Amino acid sequence: MRTNPLSLRFAAGGAAAVLVVLTGPAAVAEAKPSPSPAVTSTAAAGAAFRPAVAAPAAMVAGVLHPDIWWTVASSAAGSRLYAVDSKGRTRAAYTLAGAQAARWDAITVVKNGSGESGLFIGDLSAGRAGSLLLHRVAEPKTLASGALQVKTFKLKYPDGGHRGAALLADPAESRVYIITRDATAAAVFALPGVLGPSNNALTRLRTLPFPVRGGDFTRDGRVVLKTTTDVRILGGIRDDVGQVVKTTAALAGHPFGVASDGKKVLVAGAGSRPVFYAVTLPEPDAATEPDASASPATDDSSPVAFPSKSGMPGGLIGTGALVGLVLLGLLGGAFYVRGRRHGGA
Repeated sequence: MRTNPLSLRFAAGGAAAVLVVLTGPAAVAEAKPSPSPAVTSTAAAGAAFRPAVAAPAAMVAGVLHPDIWWTVASSAAGSRLYAVDSKGRTRAAYTLAGAQAARWDAITVVKNGSGESGLFIGDLSAGRAGSLLLHRVAEPKTLASGALQVKTFKLKYPDGGHRGAALLADPAESRVYIITRDATAAAVFALPGVLGPSNNALTRLRTLPFPVRGGDFTRDGRVVLKTTTDVRILGGIRDDVGQVVKTTAALAGHPFGVASDGKKVLVAGAGSRPVFYAVTLPEPDAATEPDASASPATDDSSPVAFPSKSGMPGGLIGTGALVGLVLLGLLGGAFYVRGRRHGGA
């Protein structure tokens, strides 16, 4: 039996191509967590106020009312949305008509494409079952207690259940994110740009190699995250940590929020009526300067698909190259078989 040398070369090339696909170093490997970043500044903590609201679970600075902190709390009487001023006084209390959650532990605020600000409220711990509900209400224009009408959206994780640590919204992109809670790392999930009445699939954006216990955006687009030991600042949701702030404030409490001017954060101490402490944030540097070219998303835009660090390597080009190598391997195999047939004739 004769063997065509050309067929052998094609076969060898095909085998090499398949080997690259199966053993390429970036094929399915998750990026190794980077070492913890160095502390870039230390900030003292000053007592800001003790809110009249018992057991506040989360907080966010208002858009229509920049001097107001919106917070949620649950009691035997049910869950409520509260407007708290800078001295801790309750300015208004609201119920959410039609909301099903027995308790809430997360809140954020975001403008839609029409410039109307809305509050998203939910129970992130419910996500351990694989899905959760978020309730949206228009940010009240006047601070007068009452009932607010809600729109409820069901969200579904793509990879099983997660307990959430932070609900935060990008003011530039009008996009909402959930960051999960774990012992040593955190996953960032993006909500669709357009929320529908049925299941809304979350998209896994990235993995953070440190635990997160709270987070919020500044108005200029920086991301401020509370960990178990410090406060970390990123230039954007896709960026690495650029600044690390050590503080004397205890980080044991759940509520965490960034002030409207982006110059400080409020962290809560422990207890059912915690003292809130103000921690001054450093000025942005080259590592955390927000990207001014980011364009806002609108409610009419299509959902944005974000890449995952555990996805196919090299993005579109890299994936196309791998597909080409597979096709080359198949072609080489076909030439080899053809050569064997002609050689045996």
